[in-house]
Amino acid sequence: MNKSLANRAHEIEEWAERHFLDPHGIVYTYIDTETEGPITDSFFGKDQSPICLPGVKPTEWHNYENCSMATAAYMMGLLYRYTVEKDPVALERARRSFGALKYIYEMGKQLEEGFLPKVYGDKFSDQTSTDQVLYVMYALDYFHAYGTVEERAEIDRMMTHIVRFWVKRDYRYKYFWMDNMSWPLNRFPTLLLMAYNHSGDPEFKREYDRILALGVTNEAVESRLYQKRKPDYEPTPFEKKMGAYLIGELEGSVSMGIMEMGYLLKHDPQNPWAKNWKQSIQQQWDEAKLVLVPDGTMYVHVLVDMKTGVSRRMEPGFFREEENSSHTMGDWVGFRFAAGCRSCDSTFIARALVQAHEHMKDPEMDAAARNVFQSLGIKDLRSFYDPDRYLPELQHRTKLYSGDGMSNWLWGYWQGRANKDFGE
Repeated sequence: MNKSLANRAHEIEEWAERHFLDPHGIVYTYIDTETEGPITDSFFGKDQSPICLPGVKPTEWHNYENCSMATAAYMMGLLYRYTVEKDPVALERARRSFGALKYIYEMGKQLEEGFLPKVYGDKFSDQTSTDQVLYVMYALDYFHAYGTVEERAEIDRMMTHIVRFWVKRDYRYKYFWMDNMSWPLNRFPTLLLMAYNHSGDPEFKREYDRILALGVTNEAVESRLYQKRKPDYEPTPFEKKMGAYLIGELEGSVSMGIMEMGYLLKHDPQNPWAKNWKQSIQQQWDEAKLVLVPDGTMYVHVLVDMKTGVSRRMEPGFFREEENSSHTMGDWVGFRFAAGCRSCDSTFIARALVQAHEHMKDPEMDAAARNVFQSLGIKDLRSFYDPDRYLPELQHRTKLYSGDGMSNWLWGYWQGRANKDFGE
């Protein structure tokens, strides 16, 4: 790393401060690349088919779908910058981000304390997801050391209720159109350990031990390809035709898997399952390599040859419905990602590799993370590239700056600096 990259980090933060924050300090999921402001009705045009949910306007979805995640990640970047530079402005902004997360938490009380809603249009909804929960819990946990006595007490209370919401429901809750969905158990050991560390309630520790004993972390957590290589997996007709596995959206699986296992290794290193946690991190990295592009972006989907294990970019013309027409969410137009398109969500992976490097000390991980930070500047933090690889009615997706991409860039860079993996 060099001084110019530190300057880039400051430029990205100041750009985010001007363009990415709503009045409460919540980070928008997307902003318009032309106006550099939140998405408005005029953004889509009559010929476009944007994502929409029942009762949620397309503008509300695009502005707020991942806002809890993006706000939490932005907060982490600010806290790590404060660690490195001791700039009180960074801590002040992180405290404002905490206030934004608390605002979302308080809104969730309309259903039940501990419910972390997706606040489409800056208002309550009954939608949530465990990726939002993980990021918020992670940020609250890290901010705890910087908080006032009152803030620390509030964080302990929030984290306790957030996890209790899921335990009492046996880890089941709706997800978009799916009612009473069973959420992946392998996401919860980390959350349970966090709740135990902040509450001291033995209920969480007993549940943590119970779930681990089920073997939920015995293999690659959040894996895409690893699951398809199991003997009982039946390739889809499309995969059989191509002689390759289709994998995609690895930014989520890699980043969450490494976050989860990294936290467990740091806070429960003597656990008998620890060797599996390190193995899981390695498997996530092996998958991440398949989608990273030399220009610092990532492919949203790739094909992985069943015999050689080599990945390849798909040709234009493939759309996700072809993989499995019975996919639960196959009628959701937002899942029709075009073949081989690129995304700045490589910043998720770069940040995860910074975290993984703490445990693995792998120079290849370090180099891959550096390449993303060195390659992507403000104008590159676009959610999707390559409009020619999209259906005409979806090409608006390449005109979005990503709050997730921006916030993970800052988090990854400043954590790398704080860990002394990177120079200035």
